[in-house]
Amino acid sequence: LNDLGGGLEHLDQAIACFESEPHSSRPFRLGHNPGVACFTTSAFLLWMLGSPDRALERADAAVALAVELEHPFTMAYALFHSGFLHLWRREPELVRERAVGVLDVVEDHDFPIWRAVGTCLLGAATTAMDRHDEGLAQIRQGMDLYHGLKTPPVFWPLLLYIQSGACARAGRAPEGLVLIDDALEIAGGGSGKTLLPEFQLLKGDLLLGHEDDLAGAEHCFGRAFNVAGELGARMSQLRATTRLCRLSRRRGDEESWRRSLSAVHQTFTEGFATVDLIEAEELLATGRS
Repeated sequence: LNDLGGGLEHLDQAIACFESEPHSSRPFRLGHNPGVACFTTSAFLLWMLGSPDRALERADAAVALAVELEHPFTMAYALFHSGFLHLWRREPELVRERAVGVLDVVEDHDFPIWRAVGTCLLGAATTAMDRHDEGLAQIRQGMDLYHGLKTPPVFWPLLLYIQSGACARAGRAPEGLVLIDDALEIAGGGSGKTLLPEFQLLKGDLLLGHEDDLAGAEHCFGRAFNVAGELGARMSQLRATTRLCRLSRRRGDEESWRRSLSAVHQTFTEGFATVDLIEAEELLATGRS
């Protein structure tokens, strides 16, 4: 329903209910533990809403709870989603650590879904650490494994996003554009638009890497900025504004977007050690000098 704040309130209530009961009173056999899912999902929402430190705390809490529960499927679930948050935070070493953890669980327990997505996540980390060919090969292996599954393809848009981002880092913009367009078509086909800002940001980056298409990139970044504003997704809005400010600087007319970047940046009260906030602050400092 595109209500991130309302969704977070429900998750906070669910976590409070979960924490009020002893773990032994919540038996389950199939799938992942719902308490862990509340922590990881709220971590994603907190990141989008502009609370990156709290998001990290929730993701770490999910992994800690999974360890306590000693439930392998839940452990793989928690590690993958925690790793994906680190991918958004642009922390490739931590992404790799979580991906390896997923695959370690898979070695002892035959979970095809986690083998597939964990391999893709490992490939994203490898590519981000500048081992492009190796990382892209890992992602292709994971995608092939995912294609062979009979479960509903719930991860497909995210995996396309992962592969497209790896292509961007490897200098393979045309290939990445095809993948992100597929992801956008899937994400735009439903009622929700939560992932659209990040998908549009990646498409804009790819267009800049493909024949330096400034107009196309600006359109994507502007679309990301507007949708993020509708959602209240301050992190995506900050990322979009940073890119638009850089583009306007190349044209010699950055003042309006620099003011917008300053306005968005001032709404943040945490996360100042994250890469995106550091880059925004550096860009603003350059404009002031």
